[in-house]
Amino acid sequence: MIMNPFKWRSSTQALWISFLGPAIFMAGYFAFRGMAPFGSSSILTVDLGQQYIDLLAYLRTSLLHDPTQLLYSFNKGLGGNFYSDGSYYIFSPLNLLLLPVSNLYLPMGILGLTILRYGLASWSMAKALHMMHWQNGWPLLLFGFSYAFSGWMVANQLNVIWVDVMILLPLIVAGLERYLAGQRIWMYTLLLALAFICNYYMAYMVGLFLVLYMLWRTSWAPYGFTGRIKLWLKFAFGSLMSIGLSAFVWLPTAMTLTNSKGPHLLENVKNAVTYQPLDLWAKTFMGAFDFEQMKAGMPNIFVGSLILIVVCGFLTSREIRLSTRIMTFLITAFLILSMMYDPLNVIWHGLAYPVWYPYRFSFVFIFWLIWLSGSIWTPTWHLSRWQAWILLVLALAVSGWVAYRMHTYSFLNWYQFAAGLSCFLMILCLQYYVGTNRWWRWSLISFVLLELMANAVVTLNKFSYLSNNEYQNVVRILQDGRSLLNETKDQTFYRVTKNFERTKDDPLQVNYRGATVFSSMLEHQQSDIMAVLGQPEGDNYIDYTGSTALNDNLLGVKYLISQKNSEDDLPSVIPPTMQTDERYDWHPAPTIGKRGGAQLQVNQQALPVAFASNPAILNFTARPDDPMSNQNQLWQRMTGTDQPLLKSANFAGATGENVHAPITITGAVLTRQASKEPARLTLTYQTSATGPKYLTLGAAVNDDAANIDLDGTPQPPIPAHRHTMIYTLPDTGEAGSEHTITFILKQPNVWLQNVSLYELDRTALQEQSQKLQTQGLQTHVHQATKLSGKINIPQGETTLMSTIPAAPGWTLKVDGREVNTVKIANFFLGAVVAPGKHQVEYQYQVPLLHEGILISIGNLIFLLGMSWSESRNRRHSLHELPEDFME
Repeated sequence: MIMNPFKWRSSTQALWISFLGPAIFMAGYFAFRGMAPFGSSSILTVDLGQQYIDLLAYLRTSLLHDPTQLLYSFNKGLGGNFYSDGSYYIFSPLNLLLLPVSNLYLPMGILGLTILRYGLASWSMAKALHMMHWQNGWPLLLFGFSYAFSGWMVANQLNVIWVDVMILLPLIVAGLERYLAGQRIWMYTLLLALAFICNYYMAYMVGLFLVLYMLWRTSWAPYGFTGRIKLWLKFAFGSLMSIGLSAFVWLPTAMTLTNSKGPHLLENVKNAVTYQPLDLWAKTFMGAFDFEQMKAGMPNIFVGSLILIVVCGFLTSREIRLSTRIMTFLITAFLILSMMYDPLNVIWHGLAYPVWYPYRFSFVFIFWLIWLSGSIWTPTWHLSRWQAWILLVLALAVSGWVAYRMHTYSFLNWYQFAAGLSCFLMILCLQYYVGTNRWWRWSLISFVLLELMANAVVTLNKFSYLSNNEYQNVVRILQDGRSLLNETKDQTFYRVTKNFERTKDDPLQVNYRGATVFSSMLEHQQSDIMAVLGQPEGDNYIDYTGSTALNDNLLGVKYLISQKNSEDDLPSVIPPTMQTDERYDWHPAPTIGKRGGAQLQVNQQALPVAFASNPAILNFTARPDDPMSNQNQLWQRMTGTDQPLLKSANFAGATGENVHAPITITGAVLTRQASKEPARLTLTYQTSATGPKYLTLGAAVNDDAANIDLDGTPQPPIPAHRHTMIYTLPDTGEAGSEHTITFILKQPNVWLQNVSLYELDRTALQEQSQKLQTQGLQTHVHQATKLSGKINIPQGETTLMSTIPAAPGWTLKVDGREVNTVKIANFFLGAVVAPGKHQVEYQYQVPLLHEGILISIGNLIFLLGMSWSESRNRRHSLHELPEDFME
């Protein structure tokens, strides 16, 4: 029998509308914006399009084909613990709904999940207030919609990794209240544990907020000392149980954080207020957001006029205990101060200063305001005359300040200002002249919802979105490249590079070992080694674009994926912004396959993942900002040779246009002579029979300083780099053929830091690579967490070197016995092994994962036992009731 929804209780109807209302509205908005499947646009923007979608694709691939890749991944740069990445990015159970969706259509799947999350956020707040018996019926809509369409939620819909914890927060607090009131512990502990599983980072913020909440909670009534202690002990016990239940996630992650975030804790923290405090009022207007606010703006705290009015009413109401109002004011003030004072902000972010999105914890402030309002508001609640006057004067003062400062706000215009002020004054009037008729109720609902939905529309209209075709076209080429790799039936361990890049997480998107990644959980050692070898890198990314053939061989980079050549009459679908270093040194490499929009070339000299090396490698020490010397020294020590393969070369000439052409190029400073005229320096070099040419660029030669043309052809923007990087150069034509490098100045002065020319001895590299290949590991098994095979260690080559990153969790067994490992070049995993034939096995276990699982199981067993004991005691107490109890 199908129940008639119109016969449901008003609260049941309201809860359903709280869920369906925001979901339907947002579905309509996305359809109006033409987002796939409703049009040619997509929901992909900023981090969602540049990072999260690739991680979600990787989650899907791993769960369907090889779940061990969620423990460790060689797709994460050169290789790294992926379990910690999962705990930050993709462990939310909601992501399992994407399993049936193929990678090509993931934007549509994410769109559906985003719509679902809006509905769940509204329902969560409405359900929590209903459980508290604070709200019932249609008022639930006001608070649910306020939460779903708040400034934080709308501005961060693209940060899908954070939103689920915000959804859980109201239910966590409601569960805590039930537990403190003497009911079961399960709702609180399970939901808080789920928050840690979804995203430990945001759950940490929830944990800090819950401490503040308990301070407020214990101010409700005149508890005695013993009563307060009991409440705090219950809170501590329940919280510790939640932490214990989720130990299998956060404990291994904490270990990884010491390698990724550890070196950067308390970095760049200033003892200062980061903006004019009164400017925060501007963020209470609808749509007070733009792109710049994501990088270094103020917190997105819009909650709507009704919530602000009721919070002011809460603080000034004489019907509420004075101690409760004082505590409310203190907590509110502390949260506001945290959103502008750097040291407090950093504490909320786990002692690491956030890169972009500077006030991520502000969702707890939004929850706090709505929760306060929901605790006292009723359809008959109204403002007294003096409260209304206070709010009117405050509104005019705030409006005056915002109008005075309007010219400094890029995120606010006069239309938003007028609309926001009008909504506030109208809702203020409705809360002063409270009515009980249907007209008043619908007027209040209309103005509140209109303001909230307008905030969502105005905010989201300020985003620019990636077209669905642009995403799908490049992913198709990546998938074609992945198919070509499969067709090689190559069972060895190898890495892959490309000369284009949709994102730095392309290796995760289509599942290949790409030596490139962007991750907040990136181990700093990966950035360090890439800086040593001359690759672009940062605190949370490495980018294997420009390199040398020597470095390719060393790291086992065996294949290059590129878009098909122009002679295939295939239109270019890769935008110029996604093109990277052309890798001219790969042009002689044979093309072994073409498929769709991709072609595949092979490097026959790539080394295996492990090989016997000269013991001199153990003494390698890197030189800062000298990647060519570092590559030479690594290779010479590995092979036991004396001659460098990468040698400095001279430019054949230099000519300047509106700049003086320096005699010595390296370290010269170019100065624009006529400030309004174009300025450029053209360097000439000659092709040699020895091998390819390379250019090094210091950190001062970046995209802000100059553009580069090669042989008159504009090149992709210079990648961001903190250390000297390597750029490949054309070397076509007969020996002596001339080529040009043109620096087009974008600034008045440009320092040619470490701008030098090098050439590679390709013949010597080939001979030495072939020798190392013969003493390499013949892999029988290469999985995410296990590599094994046979190797023959020659006399005098007793160092077993691998290109596996040395990290906690790796063990090495030789002939079945575990051996001590050493770190080579402060990065690579190695060992000293006796000459002869050996069976070698590398095995990885996530550090502290087993311990975390045991702690979680132990806590679960303890809670089940405690629950069974309570149930048993309760049954016994019922059996022992007096006979006349029911009379």
